[in-house]
Amino acid sequence: MAGSLQHAGEFKIEKCELITSTGMFIDLKATVMGLTLFEDISSLTINGIIVVSDPVNMVSHGPIIGQEYLYLKIRTPSFKDKSGIIDFSENVFLVHSIAAREKIKNHIQVYSLNFVSQELVKNQRLKVMQSLTASWSDIVKKMLTDTTYLDTKKDIVIEPSAGVKKFVSPNIRPLDVIKLAAKQAVSTFEGQSTYLFYETLKGFNFRTLASLYNVGPQIEYTTFVPGTNVDEAGYVDVLKDLSTILNYSIISNNDNIVNYRGGMYGSELIVHNIIGKNYTTDVYNYHDNFEKEHHIVSGVTAGNPEYPLASSLNVNEKKQRISDFHARTFLMPTSRTAENDAQHNTDINNNPYLRYDPENWVQLRNSQMIQLENAFNINIEVHGNTLINVGDVVTVNLPYTGVVKGDSHVDKIYQGPFLIKTIRHDFNVLTQPTQHTMYMNLVKDSLEEEMFAPDDNYEPQDKESGIIEEYEYIS
Repeated sequence: MAGSLQHAGEFKIEKCELITSTGMFIDLKATVMGLTLFEDISSLTINGIIVVSDPVNMVSHGPIIGQEYLYLKIRTPSFKDKSGIIDFSENVFLVHSIAAREKIKNHIQVYSLNFVSQELVKNQRLKVMQSLTASWSDIVKKMLTDTTYLDTKKDIVIEPSAGVKKFVSPNIRPLDVIKLAAKQAVSTFEGQSTYLFYETLKGFNFRTLASLYNVGPQIEYTTFVPGTNVDEAGYVDVLKDLSTILNYSIISNNDNIVNYRGGMYGSELIVHNIIGKNYTTDVYNYHDNFEKEHHIVSGVTAGNPEYPLASSLNVNEKKQRISDFHARTFLMPTSRTAENDAQHNTDINNNPYLRYDPENWVQLRNSQMIQLENAFNINIEVHGNTLINVGDVVTVNLPYTGVVKGDSHVDKIYQGPFLIKTIRHDFNVLTQPTQHTMYMNLVKDSLEEEMFAPDDNYEPQDKESGIIEEYEYIS
């Protein structure tokens, strides 16, 4: 794979062109000072910043006013297929603003252009005002590809959802319809309700966490002693360099107060049936539901055991775990005839449509989305490549740190599969050689080893009651 790749992080800008609103063509390849692309699993589209030097005041002659088209194509040398190219030479970016414009010396100024995927700009112009009848996944496909709406020509990965829904869009934007679909859709695969919608450098994705976890790791990242990435002939091992963690930090995570209040550990859902004038109650318990859910360890290493990221110890003499407290309550309406939607009928007066069914998605989705934000998170800096995107799984092995050495040289928590949540791609053209660096945020929502939980390790209680004193005003 390395082939003609001279060093880890090498890249080549094959096209970087700007077309102004007046039709003027500007080739930026020689004037680019820096380029950054952002991928985020919780963001609808890609965005970026390009910094350019301008010796001819093109920003005024163009003019550049935030209505430009940016054609961009970047290749990792030796990667010959489509996976080795960041190609926005046809599905172009749209520049939406200019920032940080300043003079650096005589007759030369520097400014940065903020750009986004064109679908986000189109989204601001459109509203959806129609009745949509299809599965949620088909509705998403319609919003993305229909010429009336976003009309994207990019690659799309869509995981099918169950049931046929009749949805009357209340004058909202196409991407808002998709966000609503991600919250309510239930997959045909084991009823998974953890849909995410996001864009990578390869295209759009409407998929559940389970489908992401079921794809094997793309690369293994670990730390190496500087100077050891050299082969027997004395040449730098580029492949080893690509899998080297240059820097890392373990960030704050697993906040129990947030987990309690958000309902990650336990929640209660009351669903009121407007038609039947009755209600049902569902209880979610993190520990009891854990084996029924899809998490990253068993998803990637099928058949291997996995365990919760929270201890199941009893916190009081009632033998209650942290998941036995239903600290959040949801109250939601539905309109149900049998198990179908009572609000919408067909011409022959039957009710075949999927109703609003929060009991099938709201609690499990809520818990797993909090885990995605609040589980074991790490930030790593690595040499960049065009093969890795958000939503991919990578293997990480962080070194064991401590005076007393354990049985392994890697940390037992921060090892194994991690999901990529965000990537910041930095393309630095001012260094020699040029350098592509990736800053990634990774998350892991389960463990390979079970945490020991003694039966009597209760939360400490005061032995005596405190003194309650009532304050009295003295006249």
